[in-house]
Amino acid sequence: MSYRQLISDIKNNCIKPVYLIYGNETYLIDRGREALRNAVVTSIPELNYTQLEGEKLEADELSAACMTFPFGAEKRLVEVRDLGILKSKGEGREEDNDKQDTQPFIDSVQSIGDTCCLLFVSYGNISKKKKKLLNEINKQGAVYEFNRIDRDELSQWIRKGLDRRGKSIGHRELDFFINSIGYLDKNGNKTMYDVENEIEKVIGIMGNSKEIRMEHIEVMVPKNIENDIFKLINACSGKDVDSSLRIYNDLLLEGESSLGVLALLSKQVKSMLEVHELYEKKYDRRSISEKLKLHEYTVKLCIQYGSSINRQVLRSAFRKCLDTDLNIKSGGMGERLAMEMLLTGLFE
Repeated sequence: MSYRQLISDIKNNCIKPVYLIYGNETYLIDRGREALRNAVVTSIPELNYTQLEGEKLEADELSAACMTFPFGAEKRLVEVRDLGILKSKGEGREEDNDKQDTQPFIDSVQSIGDTCCLLFVSYGNISKKKKKLLNEINKQGAVYEFNRIDRDELSQWIRKGLDRRGKSIGHRELDFFINSIGYLDKNGNKTMYDVENEIEKVIGIMGNSKEIRMEHIEVMVPKNIENDIFKLINACSGKDVDSSLRIYNDLLLEGESSLGVLALLSKQVKSMLEVHELYEKKYDRRSISEKLKLHEYTVKLCIQYGSSINRQVLRSAFRKCLDTDLNIKSGGMGERLAMEMLLTGLFE
């Protein structure tokens, strides 16, 4: 179940006897457990809230905590952090001892009374082999897995966070911000705590400005060579010679070589050709990404920057890149002059 479902249940005062919250999105786990604690522990937290470390927790200790009556409140909350028998220990572990290991905890879950709410919190993955205990928790209450949110949810969350701080962001700027912070990177491990830090950074850069602009984000994030190459392609396709040469010179000043820029330029022009061939066949961005082994963000940029360029012109541009590479490596022309000539007529 989702984080929104948990918050909705809490707001509607639909508190279940037992919960398990786990996953890799530590920010959502912490927000969820805090919301549940605030809803259950209405007074005297010193007496009505117990936190137990789960690594070596015995079932009788858990039962004793759950059977303690609340003081001056309807319920008390018992929170167990990282219950040892639920932690994932890798594949290949035998399931024979499942019932033997977990039965005392199953008994504790089954005996939860009306005056206690039991919350298991696990940061990271859990062992799915403890099926009997997991099924019992789900039967008596609810199991929530909180992992990275998707792009739409992240966009909404960022906008709301900025709105609370009296700031706003446009659609184009938001898109650039999300792509820059790396939260959605396929093999990334960033959480929404990292996103919150990035928001604080950009707000610090903004000063008194109320609206986030591209330059605010560009100052905050490291230079992205891929973005620069697409900007170069965009300038060339728009016949903006001054901008294309300026971007090229900036890349040289940042330590890129002319042949390195040319190689990346050739690669992106080729990618634009391949992406548009599939895009015209009604493939969506994710399918194109998987088929061509390109990042989905790169696919988006290929579509965005290549939509106004004729396929035949793209093929011609790719041939020009190959010819320029051959011309430089054979000694027919110097690197800088060859690149400047290429950039002034790439899409003609």
